[in-house]
Amino acid sequence: SRRRHTRFKCDWSSDVCSSDLLTGRGEERECIAGLDAGADDYIPKTFSHRELLARLNAVVRRVKSLTPEDVVQAGDISVDGAQRVARKGETRLELTAAEFDILLALMRAHGRVLTREQLLHASERSLDVSDRSIDVHVSSLRRKLGDDPRSVGYIETVRSLGYRFRDPERE
Repeated sequence: SRRRHTRFKCDWSSDVCSSDLLTGRGEERECIAGLDAGADDYIPKTFSHRELLARLNAVVRRVKSLTPEDVVQAGDISVDGAQRVARKGETRLELTAAEFDILLALMRAHGRVLTREQLLHASERSLDVSDRSIDVHVSSLRRKLGDDPRSVGYIETVRSLGYRFRDPERE
């Protein structure tokens, strides 16, 4: 039996991703194996185009309902993803596109640690693929957020894992 591998692009900052399998194998055990492997839906041939379109529209509706809110707030930091504006209090932060994407991903993660690789994927820009490029962007972002280098501020380094956004007012 020949295996096919498919790559999916996920929004790592929000864990929103859907995978549907379209296949010529319609046996129950194949369907169960596909769903157990992580597929959201398993569609064996033959199917009508209308059925496929209805299933895809259902996925789009479900994913849209899971899409994170446009404005994310933590303490005095707010990020508007739709307008691409970040503020500290009333002051607008002048961020590069990569810094904005990293800040938005960290804030949407709600305190979860994001790896450097996840932060690279979260950026819609083409960044240098080295781990150090993320470190440089995070360092610049910390400076612009006013973090004190001698203490843990908004962005916490989690050794050997990545970064996490902290809300100092909640801790």
